[in-house]
Amino acid sequence: WAPTLPVKLALRGVPRPRYTPESPLRTAYHSNLAVVTEHNDLDQATSSVSVSWLQADMAEHLRLTEGMTVFEGGSGGYNAELIAYVVGPAGRVITVDLAPYVVRRTRRLTAEAGSGRVTAVLGPAGDGAAEHMPRGGFDASVITYNCWDIAPAWRDQLADGRYLVLPLEVHGYTRAIAFHKNGPVLRATDFTFCGFVRDRGPAARAVPTIDLADGELQLRFPDGVPAEATGLDDALASPRHEVATGVSVAGNESFETLQLFLATTLPGFCRLARNRERDSGITALPKRSDAAAITVHGSLAYLTHILVQDGPTPDQRRSEFLAHGFGPSGPALAEQLAAAVRRWNVHERAYGYPALEAHPAGTPDAELPAGHVLDKTHSRLVWTWRSDAPDTPALQPEKVSAHE
Repeated sequence: WAPTLPVKLALRGVPRPRYTPESPLRTAYHSNLAVVTEHNDLDQATSSVSVSWLQADMAEHLRLTEGMTVFEGGSGGYNAELIAYVVGPAGRVITVDLAPYVVRRTRRLTAEAGSGRVTAVLGPAGDGAAEHMPRGGFDASVITYNCWDIAPAWRDQLADGRYLVLPLEVHGYTRAIAFHKNGPVLRATDFTFCGFVRDRGPAARAVPTIDLADGELQLRFPDGVPAEATGLDDALASPRHEVATGVSVAGNESFETLQLFLATTLPGFCRLARNRERDSGITALPKRSDAAAITVHGSLAYLTHILVQDGPTPDQRRSEFLAHGFGPSGPALAEQLAAAVRRWNVHERAYGYPALEAHPAGTPDAELPAGHVLDKTHSRLVWTWRSDAPDTPALQPEKVSAHE
C-alpha cells in the first residue's frame, strides 16, 4: 500500500485495533474494510476509520517529512496517528471535527495509545485551525470526508508549495485528489478512486433531484440546479433509441476517467438512478446502479453497458457501452453521448486523468487556463483533457455552473 519506508513503518507501528475498539481484530486489519464508528438516526454512517490502503495512499500524496505540522479535517484518531508517526517527535497533527462525540473519542484513544503529538479540536473543519497554524501555514492538509467544494481556509492556511489532499465530489463522483499549492492556485498531481462519509457541516449540500415515472427513476444533479423537467415523463413513454459505441471494457478494467470525462465535458450532465424495488423495463439500468446522463428540452439520454463476451475470468469478459435516448432529441443526445465515449477511448483512455487546476471563486475567465470550467461556491475547477489540445478535433468546452 505504501511505496515509501516512513509510511510503511507507520502502518506497522501504529496499532490500528487500539483506534477501532468497535470492531474485532480481523475487521480492524482487513485490507478493504472501513470501520464505522458513528451512525445517525437512520443508521447511516456518519464517522468511520477508513480502509488502511486509502489512508496510506493519501498520506503518501501529502509528501510528509519529519517536523511538519499537519492539518486534518475530520477526526477518528488512527489516521492522525499515522501522520504523527511519519512527522516524528518534532511534528504534530491538528485534527478538527464538528461532532463532540467524535472529538471526545479521538482524544481518549490518542491519549491511551497515541504519540502525544495529536491535538483534537471541536469545530467545523471547513474553518481550518488558524489558532494552531504555524507561521507560514500548515505543512500539509488532509480532509477525510467527501467535500463538494474546497473551503477557502484549506487553501489560505496551507503553506505555499505544500499539498492538500481531499476527497472531492464532481457531479457525484468522488476522487481523493492531491493538490499542490502555487500562490492562489491549486494544481492536481494525483487522483485516487474512493468514497468517504459525506460532509455534514455548514458546507454540506443536498443533491437536487427530479423523480420520474412515478418514482421508478430519479435524475440527480450533484453540481447544478435541476434542468427543466417538463416533458421528461412523456419522453420516457416514447420508444427508446439505442446507439452502440463500439467501446468495451474487460470485467476487471477500470473506466473511472470516463466518468469524469463525461461529467466535465458534456452540457446538461446529470445522473440517472433506478428505484431498487421497481423495474417496469423503461430503462436498461441494472439494480443498485446509476448512469451518466444528459438532458435538454424534454429529452434524455443515458449510458449503460451490456455483456458482449463471456469467459471464466474477469479479464476474459467484456462489456460494451451503449447510449440510450428518449424524447424528440433523444436520438441526437444518445449520439452525442456515444461520440464522447469514443473520444475518451481514442484520446484519454490510455493516459489517465487530465490536468486540473482549482482557482478561487471570482477569478476572471481571462485568467483561467483553457479547459472545461466547473464553478462551485468557493472555487473554479478547470479540467483540461488531452482531446482539448488545439490539434485534436475537440468537443466545444462548456462552462457548467453549480449556481446558474
